[in-house]
Amino acid sequence: MTLIALVSAKGSPGCSTAALAFTLTWPAPTLLAECDPAGGDLLAGYLSRYELPTNRGVLPLASSALRGTAEQDLTGNLIDLDSPRQQRMALPGLTEPSQSSSLNLAWTSLGDLFARMTGSTVLADCGRLAGANPPWSLLGRADLVLLTVRARSLRTVSPAASAIGAMRRELPPGFVESSVGLLLVGSGISGRDISRNLGVPVVAALPWDPGSGAALSGEGRGRRRAPLMKAAAAAYDNVCAAMAVARPEASRRDTERLPVVR
Repeated sequence: MTLIALVSAKGSPGCSTAALAFTLTWPAPTLLAECDPAGGDLLAGYLSRYELPTNRGVLPLASSALRGTAEQDLTGNLIDLDSPRQQRMALPGLTEPSQSSSLNLAWTSLGDLFARMTGSTVLADCGRLAGANPPWSLLGRADLVLLTVRARSLRTVSPAASAIGAMRRELPPGFVESSVGLLLVGSGISGRDISRNLGVPVVAALPWDPGSGAALSGEGRGRRRAPLMKAAAAAYDNVCAAMAVARPEASRRDTERLPVVR
């Protein structure tokens, strides 16, 4: 299993949109876990046209993790985004930001749960690091953390420096150097310049595509061949290559695994 966490510094550079686009286009079975302490967007956005139960998601799964029953309760908390194939699953996020403090004790257990799963890539949308109660212990369990950065201007790029500084303080020594990469959104400052100034490599890039972004937020229907979706699909190989270099041990773990999500 692979655990990839997506984060942003502040603002709305497209972190959640990128995570959903990856989930819908990547060739491997994928689980999107909404782990943003500020709340999830799926139920009120992309899935808003469906009548789905609201009593499933990361909050009840966190309670299960603290009770030691998360493995048994995982499937019942998921939503199939590609029904009935169960190849693109989602774990809805919090409905109220005030709930985030109750997850502080559970992030480690959830990170361990995701890291032990087999057969699926887990994409954890962890939101803004500048917000309250970032899930640091879950980030530290990830094989790769993608810091989403809007490349438009110095104003949109500069907050990333503070986010990288926070990761250096909060995550294990050497983690940033081995397991953090940039996901650039849109054009403007070159990726080479951004990488050189932040000291973190560019792993993938997505176009700024407001039409597709709106569709993934529940406002209309998107197109599979839209620029954002095509770029998201193409990013899969780049992300796999980055992990092969940064964390080669991830593919050789022989610890106890969970069953494939079915």
